[in-house]
Amino acid sequence: MPRGSRIQDTVYYVTTKPERIKEKLDKLELPGEKIEQIWEEEDVPDVYFVDGTLVVDLNFMGESTLIAVRKNTVAIVAEGETELVKWMRNAIRKKRKFLQHPGEFVYRAIKKQLDIIHDRISEIHKQVTRIEKEMTQQFHTEKANDTVLNIYDVLLKLHDVRRELAYFWKMVIKLRRWSQLKNEQIEDIRGDVHEVLSFVGLTIKSANSILDLHDRALSMELNLLIKRLTAISIILAAITIITGIYGMNFRYLPLSDHPYGFWIINGLMIGLYVAMWYWFKKIGWM
Repeated sequence: MPRGSRIQDTVYYVTTKPERIKEKLDKLELPGEKIEQIWEEEDVPDVYFVDGTLVVDLNFMGESTLIAVRKNTVAIVAEGETELVKWMRNAIRKKRKFLQHPGEFVYRAIKKQLDIIHDRISEIHKQVTRIEKEMTQQFHTEKANDTVLNIYDVLLKLHDVRRELAYFWKMVIKLRRWSQLKNEQIEDIRGDVHEVLSFVGLTIKSANSILDLHDRALSMELNLLIKRLTAISIILAAITIITGIYGMNFRYLPLSDHPYGFWIINGLMIGLYVAMWYWFKKIGWM
């Protein structure tokens, strides 16, 4: 039988090497084959009831942690020393009182995982705030585009977190079927899930507001550019009309025989250019 820690009448077994799960859990009188199948095939948080055994899959963002409980036997399987597993090991080493009741342990483990998720989102929120400050300082530089790409990466991560939290919500509903969890504990977990979901939503809104600000700034710059191009086109069109008229093949044109006709027409075009440029500048198009 695998070595485990006994807390009063409850045996706790922790392994971070998921190879040969079936053999290890069979020795603990747990349905090893079915639990191994869940471990290999499922990658989202969920709850399963297998042959009288509660299986809680606490996967989050690629970190796999599974808890199997049957009577007074608790097996914890993880892929590496995750933060959640470190917390579990520390609790077992210090023989915390809540370990005497497997139901209380599962309750604390789920709440701890939600705390870890909340801390991760807090870091993402700080990252969004930092990016927002960087954008205000680098708004009209090439680095602003890199900042926007960072925001898109953050949004993708946040949407993944929200998707996994939705599975946590479903998991809590299934836990109602387990008699070792009290109603107030389930409601407490639901409250934590709701709080974390709200925090994710707030962070997504903050990230989207940065993108909206960037889009509005780009739109304003584009409008200003179009105004300038339009003003230049109008000025050139007026000058083109004058040169076009004097390029006609008529025998007599105003000032065509005047000794200073060439200079008068060019002066007229330059004066027209200056006047129109000044007017467009005044209305904010240049």
